[in-house]
Amino acid sequence: MKRLAQFITGFIILICSLQVMANELSQSQRLISISMMMESDKPAAGTHELAITMTPQKGWHGYWQNPGDAGFPTRFDWQLPEGVTIGEVQYPAPSQLVTSDIMNYIYHGEYTLLAPITIDSSIAVGTSLPIKLDISYLVCNPTTCLPEQQTIEQDFIVGDGKVEQNHQRQFSQWRQLLPRPLDAKGQFAVENNTLTLSLPLPGSVDSRNAHIYPIINNTLVNNAQQILNHEGDVLSMQTQVGDELADLFQGVLVLENGTALRFDAHKTDHIAFIVPPINEDNTSNQNIWLIGITAFVGAILGGLLLNIMPCVFPILSLKILSLSHQGSEKATRIGSVAYTLGAVLVCICLGGAILGLRALGHQVGWAFQLQSPAVIAALILLMSAIGFNLAGLFEIGTLTSGSKLQDQKGPMGDFWTGVLAAFIATPCTGPFMATALGAALVLPTTVALVIFAGLGFGMALPFLLVGFIPALRTRLPKPGAWMVTARRILSLPMFITVLGLVWILMRQSNDNYVLSVLAATMLSTFGLWLTGLWQHSQHKGQWWPGLLLTLLPLLALLYWVPQAESHAQGEQKEVAEALAFSQEKLNILGAQQDVFVYFTADWCLTCKVNEKTSIERQEVKAAFKQHNVATMIGDWTNGDSQITAFLSQHGRSGVPLYLWYKKGVNKPIVLPQILSQTILIEQAKG
Repeated sequence: MKRLAQFITGFIILICSLQVMANELSQSQRLISISMMMESDKPAAGTHELAITMTPQKGWHGYWQNPGDAGFPTRFDWQLPEGVTIGEVQYPAPSQLVTSDIMNYIYHGEYTLLAPITIDSSIAVGTSLPIKLDISYLVCNPTTCLPEQQTIEQDFIVGDGKVEQNHQRQFSQWRQLLPRPLDAKGQFAVENNTLTLSLPLPGSVDSRNAHIYPIINNTLVNNAQQILNHEGDVLSMQTQVGDELADLFQGVLVLENGTALRFDAHKTDHIAFIVPPINEDNTSNQNIWLIGITAFVGAILGGLLLNIMPCVFPILSLKILSLSHQGSEKATRIGSVAYTLGAVLVCICLGGAILGLRALGHQVGWAFQLQSPAVIAALILLMSAIGFNLAGLFEIGTLTSGSKLQDQKGPMGDFWTGVLAAFIATPCTGPFMATALGAALVLPTTVALVIFAGLGFGMALPFLLVGFIPALRTRLPKPGAWMVTARRILSLPMFITVLGLVWILMRQSNDNYVLSVLAATMLSTFGLWLTGLWQHSQHKGQWWPGLLLTLLPLLALLYWVPQAESHAQGEQKEVAEALAFSQEKLNILGAQQDVFVYFTADWCLTCKVNEKTSIERQEVKAAFKQHNVATMIGDWTNGDSQITAFLSQHGRSGVPLYLWYKKGVNKPIVLPQILSQTILIEQAKG
């Protein structure tokens, strides 16, 4: 009877509460208003983003996909026309709300959810697409919670996909709030009801006041204290484990500056954790602007060093020599600025492409474009054309010096020369550059793009200094007949670069594809030779043979010839006395002996020099054998998601990377990017 009385009392209270709420709210009023839109008012066939904007009334709040200790997640029930599909809804990073030791994950104010929506190509232009969403959610204020349900209907007309500028800007802002994927995997261990989590995070990133939000509820105790320790390039966290934790932990790391990183962590047996000192600042955590400035300076120095690459040095040398006979000071400065803008633009575009692809979940790093045989084929054609231009087969004024065409090029020619120089120089990382680009991948997008711009600025710096400092130009040799001979000599590094690219293509693809590329290069050269004959006979504007016999074979390589047969994803080539890299092998070997791990690619000049001058020397191999040192090689030539993740874990976006694991020590020693036999032999001796 007592239980029956309690049930009746509770039921009466519930009815009364609902009646009070009904009196307070009109039937048409909702505590959260919802709108739905696409980036284009007339979307074309393909995949787009659908935005669901939730706007709570003042004093009320909505919930994240994991609501925390109380509440329930938002539920979506879609009704879509045939040929339209929708993917997983993506949430921006949440905030915390703690009430009487109850931790909830909420949004203060308006928030927007994004979902990928795909329109099939079979749907004709002009077709109406009625999108209907039944959405159920919880809305609360500090004293009351109320479940609500709404039906949102919106018709979209299939069209040309044109995007209004204000829509583009709005969607870009919403995307910035979504957690970025952290490509490198983390690890966690559970001991004595305590979860210890280890995540790869560059030491330059400020992790003070960061918080980790579990995507799956009850995998950790939401209101338990999170103890963070950031040592080197690893962020560790300890807290109380929840009841629902399995072998995979998924979460979102939110930094104090608002940057959010989504990650996966797999279970392991044990993770060492050092409790950080209380009330003592961690010196590795610096202000984000200081980090950005440091990385920017590093990128400038790294870009400066790229000018000694054999494919860039000839172009830079001739461009600088061309300044010695410019018509005016103003023209000289405009030309140097145009060259700089071209180099900076390419680096920003490449950096933006990397950030965009990583935001979409693709594991790519610096020089990702050289993992495509099609790009290598295009570069072979391009570098061959530059080499024959320097050799005198034909003339492009913007790439030469001392010719009649040189005086007619103008700033546009300088701009495109900067574009060309930057594109062919960026495949490798070097000193200063690696750490800077690694930091850029975890910093806010604006800061990251500034760092990539610093790389292009560093590349253009010599040309810029000579253009703006007359005293430097007076030290340049005067133009003369000797420059023709210098051009011929400088063509040799370009042809050597072509041979290197052909060698890379042979390792990336099949013999038929390589033969097709060589045939296309011969046709292109024939067309350029015809162009040169017309130029020497004073005919102007006769470029159609060179363009026609270059573009047609190039299109054939990209579309008609079967694609190159790359190595299977994740398959690693083993070399003599070296094991192919894998995390599992590394863990096993590291417990038994010292391990030297190096990451390389066939298109990385720095990597190949280090291998020939240091790693593959007999003295080094003998020292490794004497002191029982294992060698592992990570080949990134064709791209490998595991290696990309591992590089990211160590704050790098490209190769080379050299690591030395002492026996039984999980944290490696990072060796310099310019190796020597002495460095490796001393490490082997301990």
